[in-house]
Amino acid sequence: MMESIRLGIVDDNAHLANQMVNNFSLFSHIKIVLIAKNGVDLLNQLKTTQPDLILMDVQMPEMDGITATKEVKARYPDIKILMLSVFDEDKKVFYSILAGASGYILKEETPVRILEAVENVLDGGASMSSMIAAKALNLIRFQNNQKLPQKPPSDFGLSKREMETLEHLADGEDYLKISESLFISPNTVKKHISNLYDKLHVHSRAEAVRIAVENQWV
Repeated sequence: MMESIRLGIVDDNAHLANQMVNNFSLFSHIKIVLIAKNGVDLLNQLKTTQPDLILMDVQMPEMDGITATKEVKARYPDIKILMLSVFDEDKKVFYSILAGASGYILKEETPVRILEAVENVLDGGASMSSMIAAKALNLIRFQNNQKLPQKPPSDFGLSKREMETLEHLADGEDYLKISESLFISPNTVKKHISNLYDKLHVHSRAEAVRIAVENQWV
């Protein structure tokens, strides 16, 4: 039997929020435990109810999704956040990930694709379309203006396979896509990513990719 997933939905558009609730009702292992209209409403509800993952809209009144993400991760670091928006603007994507979101996908995606993104994030991955990942990576490169001393991957103890995994992470690929690209199992991909994070002393894809960009590995 599939393990139950507790979801929170944050969206100022009541119609879209209800539509998401109806879409997720198709999946028996999904339980909607929280619906909030903005970041302030969300933080109030989190005092009594903590979901496994929050689907977070970006643009909302009173407290937007990026600010709310920072607050949630500061107070409840174990809660995963997946940005779900109609916008794919470079800066919104970039700052959402820096705020602590584990992924950023568009509302136009199918319910099945959104569910896959939710499950991937809860499994330790990071869900992002290739187009959105490219936007975030380009902005990181653009903002990396300072000339920093560059180090080769070997200085961090990265193996060739770990570097290959990091390159695919920078391209926005999820575990399954990386496993197909490198002809290894998803579990092996997870182990490589875990080793990457340990060696780079980071806790997210965004931080790992930032170091790779700063050192011109990707």
